Amino acid sequence: MYELRDKDFIFIFTGPNGAGRKTVAQMSGETLGMKKVISYTTRPPRSAEFDGQDYHFVTRDAFLEAERNNEFVEVIEMDGNHYGVKEKDVAEMLQQYGAIYLVLNRFGAESLKKLYGNKAVRIFIHADLKTIVKREEDRGDSPELIQRYTSHYEEEMAYKDQCEHVFENIDLAHTVFDLTKTLDDNYLHRNLIDKD
Repeated sequence: MYELRDKDFIFIFTGPNGAGRKTVAQMSGETLGMKKVISYTTRPPRSAEFDGQDYHFVTRDAFLEAERNNEFVEVIEMDGNHYGVKEKDVAEMLQQYGAIYLVLNRFGAESLKKLYGNKAVRIFIHADLKTIVKREEDRGDSPELIQRYTSHYEEEMAYKDQCEHVFENIDLAHTVFDLTKTLDDNYLHRNLIDKD
C-alpha cells in the first residue's frame, strides 16, 4: 500500500443524499486545487451523471473481478448496487497532487478512516430533510427515487458526530467559503486570500 507523506491528505465528503455534498466537494476542490478520486459502481447513471466524472460505471462482473483481485480499498453494497474505491487511484492521485477528495456515504468514509487514520479527514455536509426533499423535487427526481434517497437520512445523520468537521449546507457560497477556509487553515496552509 502507498506510504502517505506528511503533506498528503484525503478529504472525505459525507452526509445524507441531497445535502449537496458533491457540489460542495467539487467547489471546494476547485478552490483548493484538490483532485477527486472517482469511485466505481454497478448502478446505472442518474440523469445528470457522466461516466468518469461522477463515477466509473462498470458491469457487475467487472466490479466483482476487480474485487477478487483486491483492487479496492473499500467496497460496499447498498440497495443492491456495489460501490468501491481503487487503492491504485488513491495512491496515484496522492503522489501527483498531495491532497485529494472523495464523496462517500458513511460506510465508505468509515472504511477509509480506518485505513488512513488521521490522514483521512471526514467532512459531514447536511441539510434538514425538508430542504433535501425540495432540492430533489427541483432536480426532477421521481417521488419513488426521493423516497429511496431519503430512506437512509436518519442513519446518515447519526454519523455526524464521528466526523472531524460538520457543515450545514443552507447557503452554498457560505458553506464553500467556510469549508475551504477551515481546510486551508488546518491542513493545507495554502494561504488563500480572503477577498471579502
